[in-house]
Amino acid sequence: MLYSLQPYLKYFALLGLVPWSEKCVRYQFLQRIYSVFLILINVVTFMASIAMWSTDEQLLSLMVNVIVFLAKIVAMTVILLQMMVQYDDYFQFCMELKCLGLRLQGELKMQLGGLSGQCYTKILGLGAICLVGVLPLVYVSLKVGLVFFWSSLLPILVIRMQCVLLLLYVDLLGHHVKLLGKRLQDVLTCHKMDANCVLDGNCKQLCSLEFLLELKQSHMELYQLFTHFNGLFGWSILSIYVVLFLDSTINIYWTQQVLAEVYDYTYLFATISVFIPTFAIIVAFCRCGEFCRMQNMLLGSYVRGLTCHPAPQREPAYNDLLMEFTLQVEHNVLVINAEGFMNIDNSLLMSILAAKVTYLIVLMQFSSL
Repeated sequence: MLYSLQPYLKYFALLGLVPWSEKCVRYQFLQRIYSVFLILINVVTFMASIAMWSTDEQLLSLMVNVIVFLAKIVAMTVILLQMMVQYDDYFQFCMELKCLGLRLQGELKMQLGGLSGQCYTKILGLGAICLVGVLPLVYVSLKVGLVFFWSSLLPILVIRMQCVLLLLYVDLLGHHVKLLGKRLQDVLTCHKMDANCVLDGNCKQLCSLEFLLELKQSHMELYQLFTHFNGLFGWSILSIYVVLFLDSTINIYWTQQVLAEVYDYTYLFATISVFIPTFAIIVAFCRCGEFCRMQNMLLGSYVRGLTCHPAPQREPAYNDLLMEFTLQVEHNVLVINAEGFMNIDNSLLMSILAAKVTYLIVLMQFSSL
């Protein structure tokens, strides 16, 4: 499924987010040079911005500006470097996703289908919000002279578009987990009805040892796919969430400063246009990760349900394999993880919201000194 989207996704190579070509080594080499050029030119513009800062600006606000924009540059560098050194791994991930889909279709007799229209609407809508949200920033920068903005424009685009791509990848992973869970539910239903149901026209096949083995192998491939995804984008996800947290928190602080008439009301356009896309990305990505986690829990409940419905006609090998499958599902958890630092789910969303309140209180106390 991801391979079929490559003719469209390859244009993200203009930001260094995906390889332009799988087969041409020359193109990949040129793209690596291009990515290094993007990193270097961004560092140079940031250094130039520091040299041009205004001495009239408050020290706290200046420090916050430097920290936020420096974090964006670091995040962009991490994203581009992680992709630069893993072009082959990216296409291997695409191939693994394709092979898993073929297994679900061929061995498990499932209609793979595609992402729902709601998923595509969510992804395209978020991408549009991220791009349109840059326009007010450009307007405010031209009007009041936000020097640091121009050095962070490229990192903003890279980070936001990478978030859109990650959202697509996680939705695809969640879609495959859901399909596997649906097939396990069919098997559980057949066992509950003592193999007398007519699901797919062949309930005895669903209750067979061979079919359970295929389910177990499909789950293992899915776990390897999640592990590959976490390794491929783990540091990028971590750096992106650091930037998103900083961006959303600091822009609430700047909004408070504007309302306190420390800054001109023109800055409200900038703060709102940053906060809305940033918070939307945080919520959307956490919700996608939560969907994967919940589907993993459903998988576990279906497998445990099979162990709770013993059948006299089952051969001992079936029960042994079922116990192995249960342990596999319990230990090989299908979650989106950022290099072991955090799982992307609703608990992370609540932690971010709680931390925002704490840091906003600290910033407001400092600004009142």
